[in-house]
Amino acid sequence: MDKMKVAIIGTGNSGCAHAAKLSERGHEVRLIKTSTINSGNFSVLQSQKGIYYCNRYLQETEYHFAPVSMITKDVQAGIQGADVVMVLTQSLQHADVARLIGPYLGNGQLVLVIPGNLGSLQFRAATDKSIIIAEGESTPYDARIEKPGTVDILFKNVRNAVSFLEKQYRPYITVIDELFDAHKFLRTNVIESALHNPNLVVHTIGTIMSASRIEQMQGEFWMYRESFSPTVWNLVKQLDEEKNAVIARYGGEPLSYLDACKWRNEENLSIDSHEVFLRYANTGGPKGPRDLQTRFIWEDVPMGLCLLEKLGKKANIATPICTALITIVSALLQNDFRKTATEHQAKVLHELTYVQLNKLINA
Repeated sequence: MDKMKVAIIGTGNSGCAHAAKLSERGHEVRLIKTSTINSGNFSVLQSQKGIYYCNRYLQETEYHFAPVSMITKDVQAGIQGADVVMVLTQSLQHADVARLIGPYLGNGQLVLVIPGNLGSLQFRAATDKSIIIAEGESTPYDARIEKPGTVDILFKNVRNAVSFLEKQYRPYITVIDELFDAHKFLRTNVIESALHNPNLVVHTIGTIMSASRIEQMQGEFWMYRESFSPTVWNLVKQLDEEKNAVIARYGGEPLSYLDACKWRNEENLSIDSHEVFLRYANTGGPKGPRDLQTRFIWEDVPMGLCLLEKLGKKANIATPICTALITIVSALLQNDFRKTATEHQAKVLHELTYVQLNKLINA
């Protein structure tokens, strides 16, 4: 395996977990903080020059130390000379991150955005350099920061898929696969990747349909275990149908949420997809959310459901379940999530017609 210089944008749960695992695999890792939020985690990471991590998904209880070569707020220094730039912030931050790092990206750098949510359009617009842009739909690892400077890695996907904004760069999947040894699979285009992001379905429906219980339980709530009753699965199936109709209209391959969940999480693909979901819910699904001020709503509605609705409108495909969910949660939280989406999605997404967008992603 070739050793690479990898710059990770984001020092939260995902950034810390993936920095630790890349360091474990022998890559040179730079960890870059771009937000102004002071959680205390960043200063601890700097002082100890790395991350303590525990592979809980391997049933380990001991912590290991992963050295990180650079832990910085200096974007230029962190990105310069990196082979790969991984963007692991919330997709609501893609526009700001793209503007921040765009001037420092160099020709030939591979920019991997996870979750993508069509963030590739933001990063393409932020630079005139010949960069290679890829989107992932789900991070290889699920993790939680246990305390400042220390992360528990809870789950690893068996398989992951990526797409490239420009199809000429599809052979670079071998470079991405060298990072985590799971990204061996290509999606047809970035819209297929964006809409196969599982959070679009499971986070939104699970949280919206459990709103009163989440508020009543004050933190003692397990969404994956508690939200998905037989009638709620009816909603999942109907939202899936709308999602897959849009994916197909843009030239992608339809796949249900449950089958996609099995594909990512289970070695044995002959097992029933619902059984795989239940196993994850009972053993790997994280606790929460604690309240409705959660990224399950504030990120996944505007960057997931509103994206689906917009792509459907451009393609003249009705998405009544998606539209109803957006309207209901906007009323619940007294927030116009469609306006939030417009503010944070790529400008080009709003400007292009269906024909122009379809041509762009399938060129």
